[in-house]
Amino acid sequence: MAFELKMPKLGESVTEGTIGKWLKQPGDKVNKYDLLVEVQTDKVNTEIPSPVAGTLKEVKVEEGQTVPIGTLLAVFDTADGEAAAQPSAAQPRASAQPQTAAPQAQPSAAAPKPSQPAGGPPASGRSPSERGPSVPPPQQTQSPSVSAARTAPPPPQSSYPPSQSSASATTTAERPDLSDVRATPAVRKLASEQGIDISQIEGTGLAGRVSRKDVEDFIAQRQSSQQQAASRVIPAQPQAPSQSVSPRSVPVPSLAGDELVPLTQMRRAIANNMVQAWSAPHAHAVMEVDMTDLMRYRERVRGEFQEREGFDLSPAAFIAKAVVEALRTVPSVNSSWTDQGLIRHRELNLGYAVALGDDGLIVPVIKDADGKSLAGLMRSIRDVVDRAKARRLTLDDLSGGTFTLNNTGPLGTIVSSPIVPPGQAAILSSEAIRKRLVVTDEDAIAIRQMMNIVIGFDHRVVDGSTAARFLTAVRDWLQTTGTAVPVY
Repeated sequence: MAFELKMPKLGESVTEGTIGKWLKQPGDKVNKYDLLVEVQTDKVNTEIPSPVAGTLKEVKVEEGQTVPIGTLLAVFDTADGEAAAQPSAAQPRASAQPQTAAPQAQPSAAAPKPSQPAGGPPASGRSPSERGPSVPPPQQTQSPSVSAARTAPPPPQSSYPPSQSSASATTTAERPDLSDVRATPAVRKLASEQGIDISQIEGTGLAGRVSRKDVEDFIAQRQSSQQQAASRVIPAQPQAPSQSVSPRSVPVPSLAGDELVPLTQMRRAIANNMVQAWSAPHAHAVMEVDMTDLMRYRERVRGEFQEREGFDLSPAAFIAKAVVEALRTVPSVNSSWTDQGLIRHRELNLGYAVALGDDGLIVPVIKDADGKSLAGLMRSIRDVVDRAKARRLTLDDLSGGTFTLNNTGPLGTIVSSPIVPPGQAAILSSEAIRKRLVVTDEDAIAIRQMMNIVIGFDHRVVDGSTAARFLTAVRDWLQTTGTAVPVY
């Protein structure tokens, strides 16, 4: 029986993927979970495992081609195709509902109830009033996005684009959710106890394995799904008028020797994120930090650290630690804006901006940064930087950030105005450490190693006085506690 593999949803903001390399060729025998194809996106490169066992019959998209989510990639001949396609059989019908409601359709509910017409949408565990009127699936795709915002959506990782709603009943070979095929019995039991269909959870483990943390994150996101939906939908509305006068609509002069450089996926994603981020009212504040004593302390401990760890102890680790401690002192900065209210995050997940040269910028996230020592933060920073530059970050590495550190010092800048990432309340830039003449408290002139720290903040969440208190907390830690903080 034929089985169709389609381009999976690889992240909330990922709309397309580029085929990097086919790891199997037409005619090859493929086992379930065998790595099948490398897919490149603007965020990560990932290897997609085969959801079925069989023979790869035909490749529909060649290497180097970029296609939207849901595009047919390959066709398999498989004896157990019916069983493999069964979880996805409900997806074409479920996707006829508003986009954010589609993942709620349980595969086990694909068969219609006795009181339900055979062609109706599958039961999603909600009452008829919650599902809305029973109308043909093509009409449901025209429902306004506001209704989707009113429906409590699950985490966005497993949602499908609306274009899939046009699939007909012949697409029974729709791709099953790759995350539903790998999980330990304990994880499956946890999902079952919580009434969760594990196929709706996108696994972050090896080959899409669903971990216990994936299930716990799914539960937490489901509980706050209404706030998340509002934060994703509502801030986008003020962009409409600005887009009509976007600089891109202004005619560009054509000059001799001009060259059109096509937009990469990463560049396009950066542009979209920056436009979305700028819909928040930004403000900035700057403060000087005397790093002299801290740099002397670093010189005393860096040799032992280098010998023990095999790499240098960067000032970035001290700055990251100072940010973590300042967020403990001023927790309101570790928040997000929604129209329903401010969300104060208990977790402290530190985004760390990594420049990739002309290719762009990416912000991996150091999870639970407040639980790490100075050495632990240095290891995490080195890990995410190395993997970012090697294009080996995963989707989990890029999600969940609550505050971002932009360490522009190595680039030589002395002051900047960082843009707050969407969904966060603030970002801190640490500038270059430079020797300067400074008038001390004793009215003496001294040569000191000085650094500027700049906070960019969403003024809906953070006021100027709060931003100043946060900068003061960062400065004081670097000038006092940081000069003797234990490395381990």
